[in-house]
Amino acid sequence: MLRKASLLSVTAIQMKSIRIILILFSVVAVFACNNQQSKKADDNSSEVIKTTSEKPFRKKTEETGLKDLKPCENLVKEILTTSIRYRQLTKGLNKAVVKNGGLYFGVSLEGSPNPGQDKTLSYSKTYDFTVYEMYTDRQLNTARFSFNPEKKQLYEYDAVHDQLKPIEFDRNLLLKYETLCK
Repeated sequence: MLRKASLLSVTAIQMKSIRIILILFSVVAVFACNNQQSKKADDNSSEVIKTTSEKPFRKKTEETGLKDLKPCENLVKEILTTSIRYRQLTKGLNKAVVKNGGLYFGVSLEGSPNPGQDKTLSYSKTYDFTVYEMYTDRQLNTARFSFNPEKKQLYEYDAVHDQLKPIEFDRNLLLKYETLCK
């Protein structure tokens, strides 16, 4: 009986020591991994050089976009870019994008009633525009606008409420739209 008790106490002590060793091993492994990662971060002394231009790229992309588009699409883009809301969103945006490490911002036509002629990705009953910020590793879409040719209304897409909100624009351009696009 005494021998069983002494064997049980020896086994209990061995189990405790094994648990302690496992805990210590786990702690040491965690600290060793963290130490290696910080050494790698310190050794990585590569330098990123950002080149920026004094000329805003936005003007180039808008001019290029206007030349590539047909007269009707040019006019719809003009309806968008002359709207008060568009101007509010893009005022100082190029400077902010470049300051944030980006390249430029631009406007793209993503959908239209004539996707073959307009070189858009998809068909839409409306002219769908996206305002985007371009970075070296991504394109960030910041706002979406839509011009409905049937209702002759410009809308801004409200992502929070998932709806189109009508916005003000230069209604004088509708006369040009009627003559060019019908």
